[in-house]
Amino acid sequence: MDLSFRRVPASHGATWWAQGWRSFLRAPWAWVGLSVALIILTVILHKAGPRGGLLAQWLSMPLFTLGAVFASVLGRRWARARSITPEGLAVEADNEGALGESSRRWWPRLGSLLLASLLVMLLILAVMLVLSLLLLLLFGIGLTRMESFGHMMEVSPDAFMHGMGMGLGAGILGGLLMVLALMACSVAFWFVGTLVALGGLGAWQAIRTSARAAFANLGAVVVFTLLLIPLGIAATIPLGLGWLVLMPMISGASYASYDDVFGAGAPAAPRDPEA
Repeated sequence: MDLSFRRVPASHGATWWAQGWRSFLRAPWAWVGLSVALIILTVILHKAGPRGGLLAQWLSMPLFTLGAVFASVLGRRWARARSITPEGLAVEADNEGALGESSRRWWPRLGSLLLASLLVMLLILAVMLVLSLLLLLLFGIGLTRMESFGHMMEVSPDAFMHGMGMGLGAGILGGLLMVLALMACSVAFWFVGTLVALGGLGAWQAIRTSARAAFANLGAVVVFTLLLIPLGIAATIPLGLGWLVLMPMISGASYASYDDVFGAGAPAAPRDPEA
């Protein structure tokens, strides 16, 4: 059975970024270490051979989900510290062992995460294939019309130019369709990793639930995605070093969005054995 979810305002897309930044500040050096490890692994996979890029893409969702699990562990520890800290005093949480605890929570879900990542890749490939076939069909029709317009060139140059305009318009429309399809896929699969790792769902159930919840909160997800563009540019300017911070923020924001949208509708994560 799918998890229940809530609809949140579009402005929450910006709030997720703020919570991602707050999560980074709770354990900055651990986050930077995770980012460096992910970057090194990605570079090694890309240099491993022609299939290295696909392998890196397949592993990207499970690895980023580890960050979301880490953010959830940090969040619980800081909430616990806040509850026992007298009012007016600064909150200081014990982050020792938080990364190890996150790994222990994440590892049993790795198989489901890998399966979910594979299904997401196959679904995106299927969408792109269908769109490509549709565009090829339209292009073939356009070529036929261009040939007809070519025969009419001597009789009516205006008709030929009209055909050229139609062909150009079809190409632009095809490109826009591809971009929109990729954006729709990124929206639909936004919650998949957290639903598997934190919600305990199976791969296909997580994909289905993610699509329903994401499109129900389309405004917030779109705002979050649009803010990623300037943040990504800013992170790239200082020789790409900004990504050491931005990647943890994405993981923290991923957990924040999951907690915001699913909240009490999600089953509780396994208890901390030290709690």
